[in-house]
Amino acid sequence: MTKPACWGLYEMQYDAQPLRLSLNESIEEFICHPRYKHLLCIAIPLNDADEYGFAHAEECKLLDEVELILRDQLEAQQLCVFVAAVSSDGFRLYLAYCSQAAACEDIIAAVNDDWIYHSISSYAQEDRHWETLEALLQLQPQSHL
Repeated sequence: MTKPACWGLYEMQYDAQPLRLSLNESIEEFICHPRYKHLLCIAIPLNDADEYGFAHAEECKLLDEVELILRDQLEAQQLCVFVAAVSSDGFRLYLAYCSQAAACEDIIAAVNDDWIYHSISSYAQEDRHWETLEALLQLQPQSHL
């Protein structure tokens, strides 16, 4: 990315479930960019969720670590732009838009092979108009953290 990421943190409800959203608020120049036409979803089930479905402090540290590994490897080659991290119902889900879905999934599979703390899965789908991000932005936050 050409400028440092600025992340906003929000709490909200979705289908009666509490949800925490970290949103990259510095992605304006990338939205609907023709290079990043695939939505990449990276899902990590939590090992020990609290009563609200969120990770405990120790697991949050591990999730932050694996997020940095994924972002470093995927963004270093300008393969993708991370747009959001969603925590809810015992999962952490990272959303990114990528230029080469197969290459990104190969990198994620390699990280998964080396990461012993969680099982990491991913899938990619075409989303040229960034409709998934648009739908996420339509959710009404209850609070800004």
